[in-house]
Order: sequence, then C-alpha cells, then structure tokens
Amino acid sequence: MSSSASVHRHDCGRLLLAMVASLSTVVASQNIQFTLVNCSAAPSLAPSPSSSSSTSASTTFWSNVVALLDTLPSAAAPTGFASLSRGNGTDRAFVRGLCRGDTTAANCATYLRDAALTLRRSACSSSRRAGIWYDDGSGGGVPAPMFCFVSYADTNVSTATEEQFRQSFQNNAVAADQVAFERSYNALMNNLTARVVNGSGTSSPAPMFATGSAVYDPGAPNGTMYGLLQCMRDETAAECARCLQDSVQQLTSCCRGRLGGVVFGYNCYLRMEIYPYYNLALDGPPLLAPAPTIFASEGRDKKRIATLAVAIPVGTVVAAIVMVGVFLYRREVDRKKTPPDNYSSIDEDIGYVEPEQLNLLVLRAATNNFSEENKLGEGGFGEVFKGTLHNGDQIAVKKLSRGSSQGFQELKNELVLAAKLKHRNLVQLLGVSLQQEKLVIYEYLPNRSLDTFLSDPVKRQKLDWSRRFAIICGIARGLLYLHEESCLKVIHRDLKPSNVLLDADMNPKISDFGIARAFGGDQSRYITRRPVGTLGYMSPEYAYWGHVSTKSDIFSFGVIVLEMVTGRRNNSVYSDTSDSVSMLGHVWGKWRAGSMADVVDPLLAESGYPESEVLNCIEIGLLCVQENPVDRPDASTVVLMLSSPTSMSNYHRAPSRPAFTFSSGFTESDQIIQQDSRPKTSDGGVLLITDKKSSMTTVSQNEMTISVLRPR
Repeated sequence: MSSSASVHRHDCGRLLLAMVASLSTVVASQNIQFTLVNCSAAPSLAPSPSSSSSTSASTTFWSNVVALLDTLPSAAAPTGFASLSRGNGTDRAFVRGLCRGDTTAANCATYLRDAALTLRRSACSSSRRAGIWYDDGSGGGVPAPMFCFVSYADTNVSTATEEQFRQSFQNNAVAADQVAFERSYNALMNNLTARVVNGSGTSSPAPMFATGSAVYDPGAPNGTMYGLLQCMRDETAAECARCLQDSVQQLTSCCRGRLGGVVFGYNCYLRMEIYPYYNLALDGPPLLAPAPTIFASEGRDKKRIATLAVAIPVGTVVAAIVMVGVFLYRREVDRKKTPPDNYSSIDEDIGYVEPEQLNLLVLRAATNNFSEENKLGEGGFGEVFKGTLHNGDQIAVKKLSRGSSQGFQELKNELVLAAKLKHRNLVQLLGVSLQQEKLVIYEYLPNRSLDTFLSDPVKRQKLDWSRRFAIICGIARGLLYLHEESCLKVIHRDLKPSNVLLDADMNPKISDFGIARAFGGDQSRYITRRPVGTLGYMSPEYAYWGHVSTKSDIFSFGVIVLEMVTGRRNNSVYSDTSDSVSMLGHVWGKWRAGSMADVVDPLLAESGYPESEVLNCIEIGLLCVQENPVDRPDASTVVLMLSSPTSMSNYHRAPSRPAFTFSSGFTESDQIIQQDSRPKTSDGGVLLITDKKSSMTTVSQNEMTISVLRPR
C-alpha cells in the first residue's frame, strides 16, 4: 500500500521518512505494517536559554502528557475510547485514544500501550500537539484488528490544520473497470457513512463504527470490496459526517481505481480492501454491483428503451400522487378523531424540524457522567446538568427520568416547538439524544432562573430597577414573538419565574415548552380537559374551565410583573389591620388608595427608582391580571406600553379588580395540579378550585412542578 508520496505496500523492510508539515512515517518490517506519527507545528517545548520559567512549564506539560499516556490503555480498553485531561492553565494536557470498533478490550489495551510508547519516543516530544496511527494492516486475509489512534494536545479543540489533515496509503494495483469500481466504492461509502453518523443498521460492536461490502465485479475472483469507517466518539454527528466525506473524497482523488486504500485523519478513519480484514459477521448482505449500461444498436431496442423511459417516470408520478392522496385522507380522518389536547399529531400539524442528534458518549463526557457536582436542578421532567463539550462550549442537559411526571408526548412537544422557534428571548435548543436515555440539550445560561433571584433576598439585591425593567421588557418581547410574530401561534401555558432563565448579561429567555400549545390558521383558543400548569400563574378561565388563549399567558406575565415590582411571591400573605390578603389583592387595594409606594420592594426604595416607570409597570401588571380575559391587553399592546409610557393614556381602560384577590388567609401555592389527585365534580369534571378547606387538602404541597424547579 502506498501513500500520495509513493509509499509502496511491498517495501517490507524499508524505513519510510516522508516529511509533510512535520510528518514522520515509519514502515515496520512486517508485511504492510505501518505506524504514522504527525507532529503539528505548535510552539516547541524546548526551553529558552534566557528563561528558566519556560523549562518548568515545559517539563510540567510533558509530565502531564506522559502520565495521561500511561493511564490511557486501562481507561480506554473497556469501551475502546477515552478522552482524558490533567493539569491546569498552560500546563494542562489532553489525551485521546481510540481502538478500531471490532477490537477486544485486551487487544485494545495492548495496542494503545504500544502506540503511546512509540509516541513518547518519537521526535514529537518537543511539540505540544501530536497524533499517532498504529496499524499492522491485518494482512493475509485473517481478521486481526490491530489499529488504534492516540493524540495529545494542549487544548481539547482540534485545530484547523488537524481537521484538514488527511494521509492516504493505497495499493498499486488498479481495477480493470475503474468506472464500475468507483461507482461501487461511492455507494458503499455513502451507506457506511449514514450508518456511522446515524448509528443505525447493524450489529456494530461500537458507536460511530460501521463495516460493509459491495460487489463491484461479479465475475472476478476478488470482485468484492470491503469497507470500514469510524469516527472519534467525541465528535458530533455533523462533524463526523463532514470528516468522513472528506476522507472518502481523499481516497477517490489520490487513488482512483486502486484496489485498496486507507485514509488517516485526526477525527475519523477509512479503510477499503478487496479482501476481508474484519469479522464478516458484522456486515449485512453486500451491495450488488450496479447494472451495466445498455447500448442498443437496433431500432427495436431503441424503441423499447424510449418506451420505458416514458413509462417509468409517468408510472412513478401516478403512484406518488396516489400515495400522497391516501396519506392526506388518512391524516384528515385521524385529525378529526384526535381529541384537542392530544399531542400525537402535533408534528404533522405544524411541521417537525428534527433537532441535531448528539452522541450519548459525548454528553456523558461533557457532564462527567451526569455527576452530582454538575447537577443544576431537578423537577417533574427529571434532572438538569451542566456540561462542557470538547471545544469548550457549555451546555445544559435535561435528562428525562424513568419515573418522570412529564411523559414522552410532552418531551416530543417541547422538541417540536423549541426546534422551530428562534428568538433572542427564548432558550435555544442545541440538540437531542434518544439513544439509551432521553436527553435534551440547551444553551447554558449561567445565572439560572429568575426565580432564584426573586426567592433569595441576597440575590434580589443584584436586581436594581433597570435590570428588573429590562427583564420585564424581554419577557414581553418573547411573548410577542410566540403569540404574533413566529410562524406558529404558541401559548406557553406555564410562564413563571422558574421558566424564565437569565444569561450572563441578565437577559431573560423563556424556557420549557413541554406543555405549550401551537395553533394554526385563525384559531385563537381551545378548551382542554386536562389543565396543567402552576397555580398562582394560571388564569381563572383556564384553571376553572380549561379555556386556553394568548390571554392566559398575559395573565401569567402580569403576575410576574407584580412580583418583580413588589419583590414578593404571588402566594405571599399581606396582613392588614383587619384581614390578610394575597399579593394581587394587596397591590389592587394600594393602587385604588393611591399608595403605590407601599407596594414597591424595599430593596428598590434603598437604591432608588423612577416613580413614573414603576407606576406604569404596576398598572400594566394589574391590567394583565384582570378576571375577564377580554379586558387584558395583548402582547403587542404590552410591549408598546412598556416602551412608551405615554401610550398608557391612550389605553382607554383602567384596571378592574384582579382575579384571585383572596382574603381571610386563603393563599395560593406555587404547585402543580396533578391530574390523578384532583377532586371530581358530579358529572366527572375536574374541580380545580373549591372552598378553603378543600383547596388545602387537594393541592400538592411537595413544591414539584411539571417543569424544572431550578433550571440551568
């Protein structure tokens, strides 16, 4: 097997030195055995004569590399892959190791140990980045998967040079029919690439690994080619696909029609031979050779071909029309049979955009196997973990627990909506993993939720009025997008402070679309028999009768606005001289009496606040929590009133009495309504709010909601 630098497969006892960008290649003495070492052009570890500190730093970095190389075989052997790090700052070292997917654990440890030892003894010890491909070629027709890859670096991110690096070796023999050979090669590689990226199809013993065969010449003694593709397991599906496509093209460009070849890359590996070199039990049936081109020389043959050329496309079009008609008819029938609150067809109704599929092993590595120290919070969905990808990006991973109160349909609903909705005030969905566990990956927001600030007197001090007002405006803009500006009309149904997350700059982002509802066309509201959400933020028409509309979210927004102004939770009790009232009732009473200063958070009073702007927000909050949904402003009006206080005078409607202005000690609890535990009416309906006694006994007190309690 030779490289693009003319490295011959039969040069058994020759030492090959082909220098390409600090590339050193060693060909061993056995048949087609070779070891490839690449040293990147990184700063040298050699100490400067004028600096004693560089000697210490270089020695520390290389010591960390050596320690990781010693640990790598035992760490990677059980699964065939490991990514390790050691040290701090500029001395931190990263090591990766990968064995071929069909390698046993014992052999993997042996090959990694030999490769690590060779790498330590190579000239690369003076470089901060290097990689070694260790392969014996597995010749003689006996499968013996002696291949592994080891690399070390001073970061966990591949450089552009490493991503573009490809080294190919190829057989000198050329296929008799190069066109047929290349056609079969491309078909086989496309099939294997799809299997590696999607993890589908076969009895592959390892993730991101696939083998297969294709017949390119049925009449030849060696008329079958055997292919093997593999990616580093810390690559995303998109990165893996891109790496494999480049490698497939590399072998085609350099070695057209050659009967065998291998391409080494930092993030993927390709091999193709015309003899078996792996366990054929891993394969499915071989791909058949493409049908030869028919050249008809007689008129009758030409006429027959012309007839087929017309008949086949026409028949295909007719069949497609029939299938589409049947599909549309069945979908319409199923839609009429489906209850309004069933999410099973939501992806058909609004169009499903599939999120990027992320590898489970990558997520486990990012979260340190979902360790307790990376746990951000938990709720009805399960747990939320902070993770760091190999390129340094931080993520938040929601892990659906097996006993979760949020079912798979709610998860599906969240994926459908979050994948289609893009706005700066909505949390961004990055991907999903459904391989062994149900995981949803979002952008990481370091300041977590608004709830963590409102419920903590110390953290609440960081929320001066300018920040509170910016958060209120951001939530309003997010609702405006959901209700009016997106391709869908979406009602969140569970808007509350714990579902408003804050980024590093305290910008708000609405999260958790598990129970959201999307409308199409002119539909503006619907009725559900399964009201779910959080008491205290649910509008009265939704809590009592299950009526859902955009005004339901506006009510929740109004409660949040008043919580931001008062610094009190909606279930807080205010004790007056003669009675106790809820937060909404207290604000309403003070507004009617003209004593607005009495309801403002004392922390705001200490730091100072613009009275007109605060008064404007109080009135907007009271307008949003009115009992009649018709009286509440829509999202566009709210945004206008927040951006232009003078527009309040053009809104010819003063706030009326809010809903849920309870007194005599009745308080709302920030709890989830559990469907199975709710009291029933005589006709089988759900009794959501009753008198004081029944309310205290039927509402759960475990402070668990259907959404994340303290997310991200």
